[in-house]
Amino acid sequence: MNDISALLFDLDGTVYRGTDAIPGASDFITKLKERGIPFLFVTNRGNRRPEEVADQLNAMGISCTPDDVLTSAQAVAMGLDRGTRVYCLGEEGLTSTLEDAGVIITDGSSDTDAVVVSYDRGINYEKLGKALRLIDGGARFIATNTDRLITVEDGILPEAGPIVAAVQAATEKEPEIFGKPEKQIMDAALKRLGKQASDCAIIGDNIFTDILAGHKSGMKSILILTGVASRKDGEDALFKPTWIAEDYQDLEKLFFS
Repeated sequence: MNDISALLFDLDGTVYRGTDAIPGASDFITKLKERGIPFLFVTNRGNRRPEEVADQLNAMGISCTPDDVLTSAQAVAMGLDRGTRVYCLGEEGLTSTLEDAGVIITDGSSDTDAVVVSYDRGINYEKLGKALRLIDGGARFIATNTDRLITVEDGILPEAGPIVAAVQAATEKEPEIFGKPEKQIMDAALKRLGKQASDCAIIGDNIFTDILAGHKSGMKSILILTGVASRKDGEDALFKPTWIAEDYQDLEKLFFS
C-alpha cells in the first residue's frame, strides 16, 4: 500500500456502530494524524451538517474537525452553481449546507432549477406533489443518495432511497445520484483532499456502496469486516475490494507495514 497517501472512511459499520466507536478506530485515526496522512469521513447522510458528525465522532474519542467530514449534501452543493434555485425534500442539514454554498432554496415556485431529494422525516403528499410538478416541468431531479434503510437506536427506519423511489415512480425520470456508490461524492472527496484517485483508498464495510464507489471512481478499496459484509461477501463480489481487513489491528498491519 506504499502508493496510498490518503484514506476515505465510511462511518456506520466502519468507524462506529450505534453510539460506540469500533475498537481500534480511534487509535488508527490518531496514527494517521501523527504521520500527516490526510483522510476524510465520507457519509451518505444528507440531513446532518459536518459539525454534527464531527461532534459525534469526537464524543466517541475519534479526534476530527468538520473539515474532515464530507456529506452527500456537500457533494450536491459542490456540484451546483451559486445562485441555482432548488426545492428540497430534505431537512435543515441539507438546506443549510446548500445555502452555505450560495444555492437559493425555494418553496417550490415555478422558477426552480432543481429538486433535491434526501432523507426527510417531514415528507408528505404536498411535498411529493411539488417535486412531481417541478421535475415534470423540466427541473433537474437530484438525489443525495438512495440508501434504503438507516439504523437507529431502537431499530431501522427508511432512509432517502424510498423517498427518491416515490419521486422516480411519479415522474418516470432517473435521478442524478451524488452519494455512494456514485462517482460524484468521490470526485468531491478528491477535490477536497487535492489528490488523484490513484493516491487514495476507501475503507468501508459495505460491498454495494463503499467498495463499489471505489471501483467507480478508480480508487483502491479496503473491505473491513466490522459491519455488514463478510470475507466471503468480499471474495465473491462482482467488484472485489483490493484488500480485506478483519479489523483495525489487521488494517494497521496492512497500511503501516
